[in-house]
Amino acid sequence: MDQLVLAPQLSAVCTARHWVSDVVARCCATSGPHVDGDVVELLTSEVVANAVRHGQGPVTVEVACAEEQVRVAVSDAGPDVPVVHRVGPESTGGRGMALTDLLATRWGVEPAQPPARGKTVWFQLAGGA
Repeated sequence: MDQLVLAPQLSAVCTARHWVSDVVARCCATSGPHVDGDVVELLTSEVVANAVRHGQGPVTVEVACAEEQVRVAVSDAGPDVPVVHRVGPESTGGRGMALTDLLATRWGVEPAQPPARGKTVWFQLAGGA
């Protein structure tokens, strides 16, 4: 499992997106699953942006590649759990978790184990042929 720790600032979104993309490309090139890199980048951006905007730092990103799936987990120390919002076309935000819900094979939230605070938001993408 690869891990990256970032400061809770908006530049972390770009850094995380590129790092996760590189890790997934490397693991898929050897024996990992074949997942859509654009979807990996999009969902990573959305989940990390939520952690930066609504959580508390630092933000930790972990990637695990298995034979049939990729799992990306984003942790922060904030107590608020993300919610899937259905927003209208005029809204300029609020679609991150709806996109995750739509595009990920599975996703969820796990509370941090005490004495740590916060939560981990994760998503999985199943590999295709």
